Amino acid sequence: MQDKFADHHNRVYLPTYDGCYVCGQTHPRGLRIRFFTSANGQVHAHFRPDHTQTSYDGIVHGGVISALLDELLGWPIALQTGCMSFTAELTVRFVKPMSAGRTYLATARPGTDRGRYWEGEGDICDEHRQIYAKARGKYFLLSAEQTAAVADRLTYQPDDLPVFRHKHPIENGG
Repeated sequence: MQDKFADHHNRVYLPTYDGCYVCGQTHPRGLRIRFFTSANGQVHAHFRPDHTQTSYDGIVHGGVISALLDELLGWPIALQTGCMSFTAELTVRFVKPMSAGRTYLATARPGTDRGRYWEGEGDICDEHRQIYAKARGKYFLLSAEQTAAVADRLTYQPDDLPVFRHKHPIENGG
């Protein structure tokens, strides 16, 4: 865990969507989170909340934490299935108050296929592995056509994982 806080060399980042509150890099009020993968199928994000994301006394608002976890839990499922998804249910357990001005690591584990939906889970912890929030969610997969429509709007940095790019021959010059 400690190595995921410090190790910048083994990260493979995922694309973003400019209109997204969580990952949109140009969203005027967004979190501008960059998600990255690890070899074990997990997806991670560093989160350093500031005073604009608090509710009172420097404590990060639960809605901000929930939004981050919601977006995070869907990414391992997208990587496993090749389809984007939408949230059917999200349950967040706030374990400890999260303070602004500190860096946290959010981690989502690979999803579980439950037949009609996929289930994801993850958490947010500090550099000492203290957990601040845990989440579990149910996600419905988008169709191939819906996924393609979303994928057409993703923004890729040069070294981002080319998620869904293999499904778009025009982008690949073919």
